[in-house]
Amino acid sequence: MAKIIIVGAAHGGRETVNGLLAANTDNEIHWYEHGQFATALDWAPADAEKERLVLSQQVTLFDQTTVTKITPATHTITARNQRGQLQTDHYDRLVLSVGSLPIQLPIPGAELSGVRSIQNRASINELKLAAKSAAIKNVVVIGGGYIGMNFAALFKQNGKQVTVIDVNARPFSHNLDSEFTQILAAASVENGLQLKMEERVTAILGSTHVTAVQTNRGQYAADLVLVAVGNRPNTAWLRGTLTLDSEGLIETDDYFQTSVPDIYAIGDATKVRFTPTGTKERITLGSAASHAGRLLAHNLLTDQ
Repeated sequence: MAKIIIVGAAHGGRETVNGLLAANTDNEIHWYEHGQFATALDWAPADAEKERLVLSQQVTLFDQTTVTKITPATHTITARNQRGQLQTDHYDRLVLSVGSLPIQLPIPGAELSGVRSIQNRASINELKLAAKSAAIKNVVVIGGGYIGMNFAALFKQNGKQVTVIDVNARPFSHNLDSEFTQILAAASVENGLQLKMEERVTAILGSTHVTAVQTNRGQYAADLVLVAVGNRPNTAWLRGTLTLDSEGLIETDDYFQTSVPDIYAIGDATKVRFTPTGTKERITLGSAASHAGRLLAHNLLTDQ
């Protein structure tokens, strides 16, 4: 029997816990989430109390509690709860699924109401609701990657006028080869998206709420702006404790073990083995984090 602490309730953390519980072992599991489990696990409001009760019979839950420090010498973590109180907890194995933070544009108007980014499941749900709002007619998406293009399609399906702006020459430029992106770009335009490629946003306009986006080539009306230009790993607090690479990503081996014994890491703050090339790449997708969580649960169960 081991005491396993999981930090983070997004895709990787969720699948790790699911894998551990499915094995029906006697491991003690403590699960920390800086937000609310009801939101992170996408529980329906009517079912949240019941879902929490069922889960808490198998796992000790600490929601709205942020892990701020790891002390490997004593196998302990320090966390701050929603009231600002500090607490410590001991682990035999520690799993970090700490995710990433959206990159904010350092331009005038970035702080205006109506400028959104993807931070967690709650922000995703808010954008889905916004897509159905009759008050929002013009949407500008800054960033033509997976997240930006998916939400652009969602807004367009809900009848909005959607403009996608990207500094690169084509959408999905960091994800797919040109043979694919040419087809996707043509289909996007055919379905009504405005693609403004090789344009750089210089300002977001408005007094208190966004009204338009200014680029080096033009100006585009906006009732809502989604900034989806990438993210950075949520690892600044780990510097000096674990080995991070030049991008701030947690270095792990093929078994998700970090540079410190008994501490593992998965998800957006790490790189994963990319099957086509055999190299380790940063793939910030929920599917990749979920897959890593399932594998890690197996590794933890067989390494006891």
